[in-house]
Amino acid sequence: MTKYFTCFCLLFLFTSCAFISEKFKETTVAVGEVDELEHIENSIPTADELILESEENILDGKHYEDDYAEPDLEGLKEIHFTELWMWEYLDEDREWKEMWVFREPNLNYWLFERFTSYGISSEMCEWVVAKPNGEYIFNYQEPEMNTPNTIDIQVIDFVDENQFPDFWKPRGEKKIFGDSVHGWEVFEGEKYEVFFKGQPDPSIFYLGTSDIDMRVLHHFNNLEGDIELPITFPIGIPKNTLVLSEETDIEYYNMKVHYRFKHISPNSYYVYLPEEYVD
Repeated sequence: MTKYFTCFCLLFLFTSCAFISEKFKETTVAVGEVDELEHIENSIPTADELILESEENILDGKHYEDDYAEPDLEGLKEIHFTELWMWEYLDEDREWKEMWVFREPNLNYWLFERFTSYGISSEMCEWVVAKPNGEYIFNYQEPEMNTPNTIDIQVIDFVDENQFPDFWKPRGEKKIFGDSVHGWEVFEGEKYEVFFKGQPDPSIFYLGTSDIDMRVLHHFNNLEGDIELPITFPIGIPKNTLVLSEETDIEYYNMKVHYRFKHISPNSYYVYLPEEYVD
């Protein structure tokens, strides 16, 4: 009898546990449903929140439009540089690099740009526009945020040379420079040996002629400050001289200067100058 009573107690205990488990499960599900409903109700924005969000979106849209709004061009003159002139040069690691200079053919304005012309020699100067009268217009980026750029001007007094100095010796050899693939002009260069003072061996130049005044390129590295092209063109030569190449070896200093004209190609680069700076 005791045996059966024990089995009955165990059966009653298991049945009770199962019943309690089922009740607890139902209670848990019910609580979960309540939590879910509360979460859904809490996630529905109120009318005031919808109005506030709408106003914030309008402000964000206005901020976006302000960031990409057209610049104020009042009092500015657009200069469109349509030609790209390119030279190649050997750098200090004896690797060939390119130097770009842009030209506006109607005004004969030249544009020197930070990333492709003079590089890190002047990090705060974004570009320089050079005019055939010897004016160089510098566009400087200010270090402070949201500060407009500033304009500075340097002027070099060009001398109109009519002939080459005596130490420039023509040798009669000719070579073609440029690439006519874009339909642009190629140039015939004549070889010159140049005996600079203190230099044991002559420098070899190839020079062409053009109807363009090239003195703004010749004199660029005579500007004040750190700004400098990777190519230093000779000065004191006729203004219509296009320097097509130079080879200079100074073994004593283990120095080699070598550059050459590559080609002209079409381009589109816009710069805006104050109207009083444009002829």
